[in-house]
Amino acid sequence: MAKVAILVPYPEMCDIARPLLEYCTEHLDVQNLEYIETPKAAQRARELEGQGCELIIARGTQAAQIKQAVRIPVVEMCVTTQELGMVMLELKTLLGEERPVIGLIGFSNMLCDTTHFNELFGLELHSYLVKRSADLAPAVELAAREGCQAVIGGEIVCTQAERLGLPGRFIPAGEESMRNALQTAERVCYAIDQEKHNSAEMDTMLNYTFSGIMQVDREGNIQRVNRAGYDLLECEPGVLMGQPVTKILPALSQSVLEETLLFGKESYALVMDIRRKAVVVNVAPIRYENYVEGALLTFQEGRRIIEMDSELRRELFRRGYIAKYSFDNLPVCSKQDEDAAAMARRIAVYNSPVLLTGEPGTGKTTMAQCIHNESLCRTNAFVTLDCSAWLPETLDTMLFGTVSYRKESAACLAELAQNGTLYLSHVEALPFESQYKLLNLIQGKFLHNGANQPVAASVRVIASTGVNLSARVEKGEFRSDLYYALSVLSLELTPLRQRREAILPWAERFLEEWQEKYKRYVHLTQGASRFLQEYDWPGNLDQLNSLCERVVLLTEKRNIDEVFLRRQLEQVTPKLLPGTEKVVLFKDQKAVQIAEALRRNDGSREKTAAELGISKTTLWRYMKKYGIETEYTY
Repeated sequence: MAKVAILVPYPEMCDIARPLLEYCTEHLDVQNLEYIETPKAAQRARELEGQGCELIIARGTQAAQIKQAVRIPVVEMCVTTQELGMVMLELKTLLGEERPVIGLIGFSNMLCDTTHFNELFGLELHSYLVKRSADLAPAVELAAREGCQAVIGGEIVCTQAERLGLPGRFIPAGEESMRNALQTAERVCYAIDQEKHNSAEMDTMLNYTFSGIMQVDREGNIQRVNRAGYDLLECEPGVLMGQPVTKILPALSQSVLEETLLFGKESYALVMDIRRKAVVVNVAPIRYENYVEGALLTFQEGRRIIEMDSELRRELFRRGYIAKYSFDNLPVCSKQDEDAAAMARRIAVYNSPVLLTGEPGTGKTTMAQCIHNESLCRTNAFVTLDCSAWLPETLDTMLFGTVSYRKESAACLAELAQNGTLYLSHVEALPFESQYKLLNLIQGKFLHNGANQPVAASVRVIASTGVNLSARVEKGEFRSDLYYALSVLSLELTPLRQRREAILPWAERFLEEWQEKYKRYVHLTQGASRFLQEYDWPGNLDQLNSLCERVVLLTEKRNIDEVFLRRQLEQVTPKLLPGTEKVVLFKDQKAVQIAEALRRNDGSREKTAAELGISKTTLWRYMKKYGIETEYTY
C-alpha cells in the first residue's frame, strides 16, 4: 500500500479531509494530514519524501512548489465547478448587479473549466492565471484597472483586494474537491503498488543473477544496481545512487557513454580494471518510444588482477623488464598506423595471446610494448626474449629453467613474467620441445624442466615473426596447435614504404632520442626530409633508427642535407655490382644502373649516355648527385 501525505494551506481543510479518509481503499495509506504554511511547504515535502512517502496531495501555490522540490508524484486539488459556482452566485448577490464583472485569479492547477460560466451564472468572468506567487498581487491590480467589481482567489489575492477596496472571496476548499483529489490519488497509488510489485520481481531476478547490472538515466547518473553489482564495486547502495557513473567507474570512457545516451549505440566487451579485477562491461541503451531514456551496464568478472610486490617490481625493472613505449607516445601519421593502433588497443585489454607479423624492423617490439602498457597487467613485468639469438637448449633453459639454472638465478623467464607479459620475437626459432611448453603456458600451465606436473600460470604471451608461420606449419616445422593458439589475436604491421607519412615522424622521434643521449643537436633540411620520405627503407624502422644515430654522431654541421644523408646511408648499406666483387657505396637503384652502364662502357660517358637515352649533361648531373666518381667506373 502506497504511503500518502496531505498538505493543506488552511486548517479547516484538515477537518474536511478527516471524515473522507475512512473510505480510502487498500491502495491508499494516508500517514500524514497536515496544515502547512506556504513558505514551509517545499521543505516539509522533502522531509516526507526522505521518510518514505510515495505521494503527496496538495493545492495551488503549495502544489506547484512541492512538484519542483520532490521526485515523487504530486496530486493537485482542483476546485470543482459546483464549489466555484456557489461563490460566483454569492458575489453576484452581494454586488446587486444584473451582470457583474468578476475576476478569477490563481494557478491553473487548482481551477476547474470556466468556459460557460458567463451563460450559466449571468456574469462577466475575467480569468487571470499566473505561474508564480509574486504575480498574484499585480494580477489583482490589473483586474481592478480592467473594471472587475470583485475578485476570487487565495489569501494573497484577497489581502490585496482588501487594500484596493474590492470585495474578495477565497477560492473554496470544499468536500467535493478533496474527495476528487483522494480518488485521483487512489488511482495513482494503485499504479505505484503495481510498479512496486513488478519492481520486486525484477529486483529478485536481478539480485540472483551472477552478473553485475547497473541502470543509469539519460544524464549518466546511477539509478539502480543489483546485488552482484554492489559486491563487484564494493560499495554501499547509499554511496552509488544518484552518482555519475563515470565518477564510480573512471575507466569507463565518457565518449562511449555519450554515444549510448545520445545516439543509442551499443558497446560490447569493454574490458576495464574494477577494484583490481578484469571486468567485461557491456553498455546498451534503454529506449522508450524511439527516445533513449538511459543505459544498462552489465558486468562480468574475469580474472583477478594480481600485482607483484614492490620489491620484485623494482628488481625486474632494474633488470630491464619494462615496456618503454605506449600508444600515447607512438607516432600515428598514416591510415595504416591508425588502423593498426586501433586494432592493437582493442587487442590489448584481453589476456589472450597475440601474434605480430611483418617484415623485419616494422616495429613489432614497439607494438608489443604498447599492447602491454595498455593491458590490465601493465604494472607487472614485460619480459622479452629473442628466440633467434640462442641455441635451442639454451633457449629452453632460459624460458623454462632447470634445477641448476634455478640455483643461479631466482627464476626463469616464464616465471618472471607471471601476471605480466612474455614477449617472444622470432618465435619461429623455438625448438619443438619449447613450442609444446609454450603452448602449455598459454593454456595456464607452467611446465618446469625436470618437474613431473605443471603448475598454474598466468602469463600474457605476445609473439612476433617475420616469416610465414602457416607455411612453416604445412612443412611440419612449427606446431599447428601452437600456431592456432598464438594467432587468436593477430596483427600485421606494414613496411615503411607502404606508409610513407610515418617516415618523418619516426625519424624526428629517433633523432630526438639520440640528440638527447649524445647532447648533439641537428636539423634536417627540406632536401634531407624529402630524401628520407622517398627512400624505400628495406630495413624499415631498424634501418631508419640506425641512420639517425649515425647522423647525430658523425655530422660536423648542425644542418643535415640530402648529400650527407645519402653518403651515410651508402656507408651502412653497401651493394655488390653484378658480375664483380666490387662494393659500391650506394643503394639507390638509379645509381646502380648508371654505375653498371659506365662499367660496361669502360667509363665512357658518351657511350653510357647513349645507352641510357640521356644527354651527357644529364648523365654528369646524375653522377654528381649520386657521388659516382671515376674510381667507381670501369
